[in-house]
Amino acid sequence: MSNTYRLSGQSGFLTNLMRGLFLAVAAIGGFFMLAFSAAFAFFVVIGLALVALVVFAFFWARAKLFGKPFGPKAQFEAARRDMEAQFQGMELNMDRNGPKSKGDGPIIDAHQTPEGWSVDD
Repeated sequence: MSNTYRLSGQSGFLTNLMRGLFLAVAAIGGFFMLAFSAAFAFFVVIGLALVALVVFAFFWARAKLFGKPFGPKAQFEAARRDMEAQFQGMELNMDRNGPKSKGDGPIIDAHQTPEGWSVDD
């Protein structure tokens, strides 16, 4: 038969009380560490949000002061308006199929027949 020995020493009322007290202090300390780390993470997120807000406000104010569009949609619309204004005075003489000229004559229809291709006016 083998003998078993306790590594923690003798068990008694004082040992159990000290062990329970140590466990309670460790649990309270763990809770405070969890609360501290959560508060730290909260303040980091709030700080990043404030930095993003300041950067957004800076670029928005700069766009308003200099009269430039802010954001990709506004930049696209401004470029489109500029392009339309640029081409508005030009006579492009464009058809759906490309450039058309008055000397081309009437529009004709070509179709394939058993004898080959036929062109009708």
